[in-house]
Amino acid sequence: MSLTIILPTYNEAENINPLIRAIRKYVPQADILVVDDNSPDGTAQRVKTGPRVNLLVRTTSRGLTNSLREAIAASNTDLVAWMDCDFSHPPEVIPKLTKQIASADIVIAGRKIYPFLSVIINSVCQLFFGRDMHDYTTGFLVARRSILKTIPLRGNYGEYCIDLLVRAKRKGFRIVEVPYDSPPRAHGMSKTSLRFGFGYLTTVWNLLWTSDR
Repeated sequence: MSLTIILPTYNEAENINPLIRAIRKYVPQADILVVDDNSPDGTAQRVKTGPRVNLLVRTTSRGLTNSLREAIAASNTDLVAWMDCDFSHPPEVIPKLTKQIASADIVIAGRKIYPFLSVIINSVCQLFFGRDMHDYTTGFLVARRSILKTIPLRGNYGEYCIDLLVRAKRKGFRIVEVPYDSPPRAHGMSKTSLRFGFGYLTTVWNLLWTSDR
């Protein structure tokens, strides 16, 4: 099945081209779509577009979830994947995810150990939504594009992942989790902070009190 790998970027100038080269090494047949939120560090200008490598620069409605939505709409492959661009999501894991998609609708890469904030959020998710998944906040996954048409992404930041996975479970789609070790980011600073925690918890609350499928 054909595959598009979405790389949402904001200030990843030092990481983007090494990441593209690494993806090419492990998944040479995939299309790569870099979707950049007009990074002030010149990330977009560093992207070397060409065969199977495309660039989308966004200047309005910026943010992670909006970037992913726009990139999904721009893709036309059977499968869509996305990952962080700081090497905390190792490219060598992608073939392990695509291998499992033949018997699943969504395959997520689950961190074996995650940061403190993720421990809290994932513990809450496991309590209310089931322990069949370990990492509800992964942000590193492969999905059938048809599923993403049925369940459009909602949210502002990483909480979209909780929303997607819970709604997919409620619709009866099969989700498989592949464990992996998450290394520290290669360059730059993380965009995740405690200020996003409220959005995650709000998403959990909304899912608990709605039957949205």
